[in-house]
Amino acid sequence: MKKILLITTGGTIASISTENGLVPGLTGKQLLENVPSIYKMCEVEDLTLCSIDSTNVYYKHWLKIASTIKENYEKYDGFVICHGTDTMSYTASALSYLIQNSKKPIVITGSQKPINLDISDAKTNLLDSFTYACDENSKGVVLIFNGNVILGSRARKVRTKSFDAFSSIDYPRVAIVKDGYVIHY
Repeated sequence: MKKILLITTGGTIASISTENGLVPGLTGKQLLENVPSIYKMCEVEDLTLCSIDSTNVYYKHWLKIASTIKENYEKYDGFVICHGTDTMSYTASALSYLIQNSKKPIVITGSQKPINLDISDAKTNLLDSFTYACDENSKGVVLIFNGNVILGSRARKVRTKSFDAFSSIDYPRVAIVKDGYVIHY
């Protein structure tokens, strides 16, 4: 069974409703409790790096994520990073250059709606990310959203409200995740 590290940074996926609107507030453990089938796929540990809106993510956060992966690279078979969607593609691109030629999967995901809502893309995106991270043929930095597996350096947010929010720019998707299977292209 593969061992995967979930790294959380906040974002909508981990948000809760407050009198001031949505605010990141859920831990990695709380995210995983919403998708218990992940525990059947792999051994998972979680680490919360920060709990912020992704509009507040800067280069120092990219460096912190990269150094966390570097420090834990030999301990885990893959990494899943939960992140807000507004700057997710920037983080994916930065990590693609900070962590080149990784033989292990480094997956970035998030959602348009918080994980604790009845209608949300969060559970599917999180499950798809772990499905990909546990796949024998997965490697490198990718962004997974709505079943699409996009190279980190090619991802761009193209829609602000649709569950199909990200596209691969000038390069085909590297895979899709559908019905619990990874189909590599």
